Amino acid sequence: HITPEKFYVEACDDGADDVLAIDRVSTEVTLTVKKDVPPSAVTRPIFGILGTIRLVAGTYLIVITKKKKVGEIFSHAIWKATDFDILSYKKTMLHLTDIQV
Repeated sequence: HITPEKFYVEACDDGADDVLAIDRVSTEVTLTVKKDVPPSAVTRPIFGILGTIRLVAGTYLIVITKKKKVGEIFSHAIWKATDFDILSYKKTMLHLTDIQV
């Protein structure tokens, strides 16, 4: 889930009630409950978080958007990340110069 203030990452596991909240300004990471996610949040499926990267334009969250099953070990699926997306912590690009864009 994405709001102007935070990224919320919700597990798809049954019984998972906690949500990872990442503040887009302070980059602070906390656990919260599902009911704290605003109904106005934009929701999109991801399969994991690869990490963060700091570029000239600011900090970005790298998420896995597609996966492919490549095998099993002891009846547990092994997945390969096949596509990614980069989400800006900044709400706009207005702070960049023409050269930086």
